[in-house]
Amino acid sequence: MAEAGDGNIKVVVRCRPLNSRELARGAKPLIRMQGNQTFLDPPEAGSAQDTKRATERKTMPFSFDKSYWSAGPRDEPGYCSQQTLFDDLGKELLDHSFAGFNACILAYGQTGSGKSYSMMGYGPDKGIIPLTCQELFDRVESKKTPDLSFTVEVSYIEIYNEKVRDLLNPKNTGNLRVREHPALGPYVEDLSKLVVSSYDEMMTLMDEGNKARTVAATNMNETSSRSHAVFTLLLTMKRHDAETNLDTEKVSRINLIDLAGSERANSTGATGQRLKEGANINKSLTTLGKVISALALASQEPKKGKKKADDFVPYRDSVLTWLLKDSLGGNSKTAMIAAIAPADYEETLSTLRYADQAKKIKNKAVVNEDPNAKLVRELKEELEMLRARVAGSSGEDFFDPKVPAEKQVVTYQTKDGQIKTVTKAELQEQMDSREKLMQSLNETWEQKMARTQEVQKEREKALEELGITVERDLVGVHTPKKMPHLVNLNEDPLMSECLIYQLKQGKTVVGRLDSEKPAAIRLSGESITEEHCIFDNTDGKVLFQCLPDSSTFLNGKQITPGQTYKLRSGYRIILGEHHVFRFNNPEEVRKQRDRAATRSNLHLSMTAADLEAESATRPDTPASSDEADGVDWTFAKREAAFARLGLDPALDNLPDDDLNRLFEKITKVKTLRDHISKPRPESSLSLSQFDDVWSEGGRPPPSELTDDTSVDAGPSRGSPALEGSRRGEQGLLEFGEPSAQVEDLKAEKEHIERQLRLAHIQLKRAKQNMSRGEKDSEGLDFEPVMYSAKQLRLIRKTLDNWRAHRAFSMAEVVLSSAVLVKEANVISKELGKEVSYNFTIASGGSLAAPTSAVGTIASLDEFGDVADPVLASATQPSVAIKVLDKRHNAIYAWSLDRLQQQLQRMRNLTTYIDRPSYTKHFSSDEAFYDSPPPEYSFIGNALVSLIPLSRRLSSSSVVPIFCRYTAEAIGSCRVDISLVNVVMAPKHINGSAPSTRSPSPAPSTTLTSGSILNFFVTVDNVKGLSSHDFSAIHLQVRLSAFLGPTKKSEEVFPSNPVNIDKSTLSELKFRRHFSIVATPKVLNHLRQSYVPIEFFAATKPTYLERMERWDELRDQKPFTPASSRDETSSTSSLRPPPALQPMRRSETDFVVKQTHDVVAWLQVCELGPDGRYAPVPVVSQAAVDPGCFSLHQGIQRRLVLSLSSSSGHQLPWREAVMIQVGNVRLLDPKGRMVGKDSEELVKLTLMKDQVVEFKQDGTGLLIVTAAWDSSLHNSELLNKVTAANHRILLQLSWAVEVDTCADPVRFSMDMAVTMQTRDANPPSKFLTFFGSSKIFPKTSTLFNVQLSPPLTRSPKDLWRLDTSEKYVRGEEILGIWKPRGISVVEDYTRLLTTERRAADVQAMRIILQQMNFASRPTPPEALEWRADQLLRNSLSIWQKQFGHRGKIILSQDPTDPEDTTSKTLTGVEDIDELKYISQTKIIPRSDVVTKKGHLLVLVDAGQNLWERRCFVLKRPYLHMYAHSNELEEIGVINLVGVNVESDPHKESLLGKPFSFTLFTSSNSYALAAPSLKELQQWTLKLDPTRCLP
Repeated sequence: MAEAGDGNIKVVVRCRPLNSRELARGAKPLIRMQGNQTFLDPPEAGSAQDTKRATERKTMPFSFDKSYWSAGPRDEPGYCSQQTLFDDLGKELLDHSFAGFNACILAYGQTGSGKSYSMMGYGPDKGIIPLTCQELFDRVESKKTPDLSFTVEVSYIEIYNEKVRDLLNPKNTGNLRVREHPALGPYVEDLSKLVVSSYDEMMTLMDEGNKARTVAATNMNETSSRSHAVFTLLLTMKRHDAETNLDTEKVSRINLIDLAGSERANSTGATGQRLKEGANINKSLTTLGKVISALALASQEPKKGKKKADDFVPYRDSVLTWLLKDSLGGNSKTAMIAAIAPADYEETLSTLRYADQAKKIKNKAVVNEDPNAKLVRELKEELEMLRARVAGSSGEDFFDPKVPAEKQVVTYQTKDGQIKTVTKAELQEQMDSREKLMQSLNETWEQKMARTQEVQKEREKALEELGITVERDLVGVHTPKKMPHLVNLNEDPLMSECLIYQLKQGKTVVGRLDSEKPAAIRLSGESITEEHCIFDNTDGKVLFQCLPDSSTFLNGKQITPGQTYKLRSGYRIILGEHHVFRFNNPEEVRKQRDRAATRSNLHLSMTAADLEAESATRPDTPASSDEADGVDWTFAKREAAFARLGLDPALDNLPDDDLNRLFEKITKVKTLRDHISKPRPESSLSLSQFDDVWSEGGRPPPSELTDDTSVDAGPSRGSPALEGSRRGEQGLLEFGEPSAQVEDLKAEKEHIERQLRLAHIQLKRAKQNMSRGEKDSEGLDFEPVMYSAKQLRLIRKTLDNWRAHRAFSMAEVVLSSAVLVKEANVISKELGKEVSYNFTIASGGSLAAPTSAVGTIASLDEFGDVADPVLASATQPSVAIKVLDKRHNAIYAWSLDRLQQQLQRMRNLTTYIDRPSYTKHFSSDEAFYDSPPPEYSFIGNALVSLIPLSRRLSSSSVVPIFCRYTAEAIGSCRVDISLVNVVMAPKHINGSAPSTRSPSPAPSTTLTSGSILNFFVTVDNVKGLSSHDFSAIHLQVRLSAFLGPTKKSEEVFPSNPVNIDKSTLSELKFRRHFSIVATPKVLNHLRQSYVPIEFFAATKPTYLERMERWDELRDQKPFTPASSRDETSSTSSLRPPPALQPMRRSETDFVVKQTHDVVAWLQVCELGPDGRYAPVPVVSQAAVDPGCFSLHQGIQRRLVLSLSSSSGHQLPWREAVMIQVGNVRLLDPKGRMVGKDSEELVKLTLMKDQVVEFKQDGTGLLIVTAAWDSSLHNSELLNKVTAANHRILLQLSWAVEVDTCADPVRFSMDMAVTMQTRDANPPSKFLTFFGSSKIFPKTSTLFNVQLSPPLTRSPKDLWRLDTSEKYVRGEEILGIWKPRGISVVEDYTRLLTTERRAADVQAMRIILQQMNFASRPTPPEALEWRADQLLRNSLSIWQKQFGHRGKIILSQDPTDPEDTTSKTLTGVEDIDELKYISQTKIIPRSDVVTKKGHLLVLVDAGQNLWERRCFVLKRPYLHMYAHSNELEEIGVINLVGVNVESDPHKESLLGKPFSFTLFTSSNSYALAAPSLKELQQWTLKLDPTRCLP
């Protein structure tokens, strides 16, 4: 019996060191290890590492078999090297393998956690795979005896997209099938198993497998992270017993597995098939996690009552877990390496939990001894049985030979007594697989050797056909010694430099793999042409030329086809989109080294001219092999990204990976400059004349004493990876002044390209209009407008200055949006929500939507879950909504877009308040508050000028804290910016000569580009913030306040919150050290901008009540006559409410946004035998289906379009001016578009007899008829009969001329038709009895028409935009409350002026103090004759006015009647001539019926004429039909904001019992119910808020 070996999977954890990116971001290690325990500490709240919400806020301990610490220096006592890992895992697994057990090494970890380094290693640090293979053959050689022999076979497969690929046999190009045998377990059919006899042969096979994998990956646009690789060693031990003359065998399988990283579809932009591939990759890793969880659960103690189905393990859900079935939970000794990153909390926690589950799995390994004899016997018996079943032996049913094998069913009994029924085709497939197994088991050793040699030749031949160099008798990649060649570059370092393409003498053509044209190098991919490019090697010089229509990049820039380029060693070449190569020329490098050695020996001194000559001939890339080491796939791709950035400065279009690599590159360069330019202590440039209590000799204090923030942190000095970066970026860092010229050139180029695009669009539009016989005078008169760089710069500056003064546009928004704020407050009052809304002004930039960095909410801002994206991205002041959340004692701001979204949710709550089945799907609080509400609310800020810092001056001042909501000072604080030192750029240090002038009393104020500023920011001595208003307070400073809005990821540094109920404000302090690089943009920001110190507090109800009361009192002012009215009265002090209010003006005087509902009824009429046009039937399949017209071939048609509006004369349409039909599409029964032709819209001929009517009931009607000839479309879909259950979709557009609109109102909709034969019968009416189908005479479509006033108006007519007086249903509950008016804009303007003037005064005081005017005594006699002149100059400066003299005066009050009567009626004419801008949209159809029934409706009040109609309520619309069958719709009523009134007085007035009235925003209706019960039900359903208390 074989010896069993039960035991758990051995799990070890290895932590890698911090990488350069983590160091640059200031990340701190979160991992601690003690013995076999691993501890994960949570990140600090608000730190850069706390970018996601941490699932646990405590230290998480984990215990494993081993915990390896590799994050420290190598000489550390507890450091784990590669050899240590092999000694603990590799040797033990080899012991198990030589004992006859199966073994497996599995590395798991997130991308970048170091699992590839542990498995394969890099350079001299060999990983566990090569060390295990080397030890394996060492043991084989030491244990060989005459009676004991060993054989080793290898196989190498790749699992990609749930498909298995053989990497060692080029013939197996397709997908290999995975099968499972009862004894052998899962195996890969037709997999090549090659014999190896030494370590070198094995590494050669692994290297060539990587080559094949690289070729396949490149051809399919893959990288190593997209596939799993399994390298299997089959160790067979044969022992001959001389006494019994018997041979025994032990076979063990060693699986070395390299798992893929998880695929991130958002960073790659994958769609379609690529997205499916990424899902399959994540599927295999997810299934692996499920298998580990199931096995861990099954390995625990069995529970009582546990069913057998609970033990199911989903091995077959993915190919990876199926093949690793034995390794994970079966016959194998398995070890798992969990690779973790030290600074990523979420990914590390996930990996540790993953490994913690795996350590619970128990395997039952047995010695694999003498398997062949038993297997051969069983296979022979099984083959005989299968042959008999296939041949159709006695007892089986006989079939006709013509019947295919797939339909011949055979029933037989297995050995264990089970009855199976299969087809003969399945039996044949089983027999073929068993025969292949028999052949492999009976194969002799000599046959295996011969097959291995044959596969080796075929593999080399296949690689050579692709142009890949294969060096015989050598291991790995060996570059040619003399011949120029191309080396592949890959994102995975293990797959880079695996392929070598030699460029032989003459021309080498690169072409497509499947092309018939001859090519020496063949590549595949969509972007590779049949003849892509040519390399011409003549006398060691290689010329490069790309052919037309090919995408080729050289050193990151796309080259012009037909132009020849000379290649130098180190050049980067990108062919297509994914093939990246580096060109190497050994002879050129050897010559350059010889020249360098000769010059070094002769000690030649080179002049500046020699250096320029040398630099002119030297390539801008690494020229030597040493320097070329840094040229990898990342370098080439980043270089292309830089070139792309030069054409498109917007970084938003770049993928996340390119942005991360770009950030890492810039960080390295900044770090190098910091270390190069760091001064020695004796030559420090700190400003020692200023007292600095935190520094010693001008040096920054140690990091453990104070917080430190640096934007140029990175790896240590001397890193070899930075040497190539220094040469490429030195000029950019040292010379920042020419950036303005570069920006001008880019702006001018973009302007020219934009004008050319506009000209191209106009030309294309003119051609289309000419083809349709139209004339486009505007397109013919278009001429591109060209501006120079200087003009563009002036235009941008003017626009920026104008945009900064947005008072008039913000006043327009406030007045036009007042009705929305009023409606939101009405709904919140009705539903009893403790919240109120009002206007406020949100500053642009960092103060647009300030959020507290203290707490867990701030970490979600970057994902858009909490922060308002519209408000947060605003760069200019904008109108916002102030939310006073009295339930949660918080105050925050919403954008107007957010208010409109939340208001729609509020309306849903009121609309469906009487239907609990609907309201349960709505959150009753989500529409009114932020969820979750902020713990700390923004209450104000203190503003400090950066001008002293730009002049290298320290500053200390007491700054007022202004409230952003009341524009008043609520406290003060002391802000101290203490400059430590200024480190000059190397250019200015080397180029400056010692000054011979006498020392100036003031220090040098020159701050050059590239300098590094080290300074402290201290905020303390906070006063004025009352404990009656706030319970806890903290402040914070943003890094962008010093750098400008250039950083994509905002960094915020908060202070510790102080509970002022238990302590005092004196404990609120902030101190932090900053180190910034003064780039040209930063210098410009320092000279012009301010630093806001943001204050946040946990507010109390008294503060919120005071804010609400302040808003109510702010706009209340007494009514005064026009003669005594002051223009500045809106900004005067608060007054008591007036005793007499002015007369309310007519609603027609206001210019507000209008909303109308228009119903479009469409009929298609065909010419009948009687010469009349009759409407064709419309078949509707469901309530939401508008219907499909049943048309006949070859018959004249007309379209009859009827438009009905409930607004009547408020929408004064005149006539329809255009009807177009086109864009023909074919839909299948599932609604998918399967065909398309005739996209052009064809104009129809309109009949002259249009009907325009405005009825007595307040509705408007417009009927227009157009002739439609479907042959004009030249569409095959309209000419032939439509297939069954298919329909043709056409786009119908029309335009209606309205008196109050500047342009015709355009409508567009789709109509569905089916083409039938000329004599086809109409649809049977029996269809309506057996389903939801209905037959209509017309289709009905509801449109919402919005008429918006133009944006440009005179300030004197600003009051006409006021919507605060517009009636909102239920506004009586608000009393005298009104939304804020334009005073909110005036308050913001006053606040901006006040706080900036205060900051400027403090800055000027500091500058004047440093100039030491007091130290220059002036003789008294000099003051006598200068006194008069000084007085005159002071008065002239005091009286001087700055800014625009024609200041726009904002006023919410209308002009006086006396002024309007004294002049002509120009104002009235202006209002009459005001033309609106129209916008239409289709209202989706609803199938939810709230109530239906018959009501009487008053159609003519003059004649007291009532008609009985059928009404169907589908909120928010009430549909009116002529009859109860709901086939003929005659009107639609919009119930948004409806007011329902019913009382006995109205019944007596109307003369109808049970009558009631509907008042909508556009019309009013009188209705009567048949009974009192129906009256109560209808009024409650029409206005559900009537049920509110």
